[in-house]
Amino acid sequence: MRRFLFMGGIAVLLLASGCSRNELGEMKQLPPVRTRIQTVQAESLPVPVSGPGQITSRKDAYISAKSMGTVIAIRVKAGETVKKGQSLLEIDSSDINSKLQQAKGALAQAEAALTIAENNYHRFQELYKRKAASKVELEQMKYQYDSARGAVEMASGAVKEAKAYLKYASVRAPFDAVIIERMINVGDFAAPGRPLFRIIDPADMQFECRVSESDARYVKQGEKVPVKLDNFDGNLTGTIAEIGGGSDFMTHTVAVYIHLSTTKGLRAGMYGQAFFPGIRKKRILIPESWIARRGELSVVFLKGKNGRAEMRIIRTGKKYGDKVEVTSGLNGGEHVATTSISKLSDGIKLEEI
Repeated sequence: MRRFLFMGGIAVLLLASGCSRNELGEMKQLPPVRTRIQTVQAESLPVPVSGPGQITSRKDAYISAKSMGTVIAIRVKAGETVKKGQSLLEIDSSDINSKLQQAKGALAQAEAALTIAENNYHRFQELYKRKAASKVELEQMKYQYDSARGAVEMASGAVKEAKAYLKYASVRAPFDAVIIERMINVGDFAAPGRPLFRIIDPADMQFECRVSESDARYVKQGEKVPVKLDNFDGNLTGTIAEIGGGSDFMTHTVAVYIHLSTTKGLRAGMYGQAFFPGIRKKRILIPESWIARRGELSVVFLKGKNGRAEMRIIRTGKKYGDKVEVTSGLNGGEHVATTSISKLSDGIKLEEI
């Protein structure tokens, strides 16, 4: 046991002094390693804040009918693109046609009654001038004439309303859109307030996400931020257009709306995350090529005061391009050997390039 410890101690001393044994067991001094020495710099970088969310459209509408009736025809399918004013479905208009005919009949009667009332009123005006009728009789004719005119106006309004409802029997798209969902079938009863279709404008997409109350302070309106979608190849950048004025009392999150430019392949409902710049934090980032592997350990070689390599075990974190974050082992200001890494060992003499 003592011999083992003694031999181990010798090995450590050999490494520390930059020596090794040749094939005959003789000790020899290892030649110095030429390497470039660079100083580790601490960088101040933001800690990103992320907000999960999904793609939505700024124009996202549920379409319902303005009149009641049975659906007799559906003109579009889910996923189809439609133009403003295009017919989406048709409602049975037989009841509306019947009401229109009734309204027209009532208008004809009212107009006939108005003609009689008008003639009577004018006749009594002449009689009153000749003192053949009393003022009370004239006022009575005037009242009948005014009532007849009001009845015509009411009947005309009923005709216009029936015509409008007849027009509403054809449900049309309010803007250029894509049909996201159809929620009715032929034979179903359509009524005001019941959703028939969900449509969106594909040319006006946005990313709607939520961030925690504590992170909302880092979200600034008008700022450009990256958006990463799970099932979309490519980089997206949007502009923060709207920030919710309050937080959800259950999730304690704030809504953020990010406008996106028109991009092919975007679909409503795509899930992803937006990234906002958070607080700035001191970080140590070094090129991955500076790091050597010793089994499961990551190490770098520092230039010691005596010009020899000092092996330092480090712990690494996230990667940022060709650099990696060092979470422990370096504090900044250290002088690190950055080339000929495979030739370095603890205690070997360094020759700076």
